[in-house]
Amino acid sequence: LKSILLVLFYYLPKCIAFALPLAVLFASSYTMGNFYARNELASVFAAGFPLHRLISPLLFLGLLLSVFLFYFEDRVVIHTTVKKNGLVKELLKEENSLSNTNVVIQSDSGRVVYTADYYQDAEKKLYTVLIVVRDDSGNLMQVIQSPSAQWNGRHWSMDDPVSYVFTRDGKIEHTFSPSSEIFTESPDTFRRNITDVEELPSFLAKEYIQNLRRAGLPYAEQLSNYYKRFSFPFTVFIVLFFSISMGGRFKKNIILMSLLMSLSIAVLFYVTQMITMLFAKWEYISPLAGAWSPVIIFIILSMVILKFART
Repeated sequence: LKSILLVLFYYLPKCIAFALPLAVLFASSYTMGNFYARNELASVFAAGFPLHRLISPLLFLGLLLSVFLFYFEDRVVIHTTVKKNGLVKELLKEENSLSNTNVVIQSDSGRVVYTADYYQDAEKKLYTVLIVVRDDSGNLMQVIQSPSAQWNGRHWSMDDPVSYVFTRDGKIEHTFSPSSEIFTESPDTFRRNITDVEELPSFLAKEYIQNLRRAGLPYAEQLSNYYKRFSFPFTVFIVLFFSISMGGRFKKNIILMSLLMSLSIAVLFYVTQMITMLFAKWEYISPLAGAWSPVIIFIILSMVILKFART
């Protein structure tokens, strides 16, 4: 029971981050719907007080909550989520192997390419190794084949390597004892990727994605999640904007209809964001577009609806 309660405690900040946008949605929809239902805004508008001045404090509060949500995610939620996930793995006795298969790694700005059928993490050893060395222009300089390679703390030590060196005059030099001291890519690069960018603070997530890009590994999904960390807090502002815009659209059952319509638009926003993030993961669109396009689209849409709101 103690462990279960501790898992729930660590998950509580994430629940707050999930609940905040919907809490703001229902609060603002209920407040504006109540104003319209009781005709309180009729006297406000009759006095010549414009709607945009009335809602500007709410929009400013929405921006403040968006900023708060970003820092709350980055400083609190991420750390408690890591603890929660670690505790769950410990309680369920889950083990993650760092060994990897069909490895392809770029090193030294793409001038050195490692391929291996298998990387054994416990022994820090590569099997069926092929290393391609290119010059700055991408021209082939050297190819090294080896049944295996062992990390000795400084570089990869080849077992019975065979080297083919391509000279400028088009000839190929063959040797059985090539030097392997230049192959110093860290074994960590060859490990199976089990790191989730959502469990890293912003500055560490940025460095992690740069390492993936440098090694030639897929990084579109991780970069999309990194950008989403900055765009998701604006969900609070968007749902607030929409709930205010939809408040005066109905003549009957104003509060109920405002809540339902605002909730429907919020669901549509989340579905749109899910689709664009999938497109970014599959590299149909850029990671930046995957994270930010729903925010931009719905902010523009809410401004259009607000323009035609009853005043």
